[in-house]
Amino acid sequence: MGIPDDHGRARLAAIIATFARQHPKVELDVTCALSTSFPEALDKGSLDLAVYEVESPSSHEEVVYEDPTCWVSSAHRHFRADESLPVALFDHACWWRDAAVISLQARGQPYRVVYSSQSVSGVIAAVEAGIAVGLLGRSSLHGGLSVVNDALGLGNTPASKLVMASSKPKEQGPQDAMKEAIRAAFMAKP
Repeated sequence: MGIPDDHGRARLAAIIATFARQHPKVELDVTCALSTSFPEALDKGSLDLAVYEVESPSSHEEVVYEDPTCWVSSAHRHFRADESLPVALFDHACWWRDAAVISLQARGQPYRVVYSSQSVSGVIAAVEAGIAVGLLGRSSLHGGLSVVNDALGLGNTPASKLVMASSKPKEQGPQDAMKEAIRAAFMAKP
């Protein structure tokens, strides 16, 4: 099974515990990583099941969670709307980066990329440090971060859809149980 590190951290223990109670003899191999490689791993059969983020799901992907995105900064750092905005972006392979660049270009003000990361933790670190603003899911917000879409003229951004897909079209035995555990974990409040 593959799951993105940002969602795995919050829900993986519940998923594994639920599954292990029902199938204690099944050996799990879990990959927590940047989810851009998961669809290809499913196609190749190196993963049986994966949870990953997309902007627009396809017909074979089941949406298990939707997370609105927003621009955030450190609650202790205020950027001016007319300055060249320092931004922290996700890696080039991630659709979030494209969504962020489109939002920045629509703003019509200069910006500069000062930080790039493959993980949510990396972007949050740059934002918390006060060196940049970043595009994050609302599920990543905490008391030290402030939403700055309106204050900086950044407007609306797309929601992220967390989807589940499998390498085999027909659900079977333990895979059904894992899918149910994933659904239950994402329906629960984090």
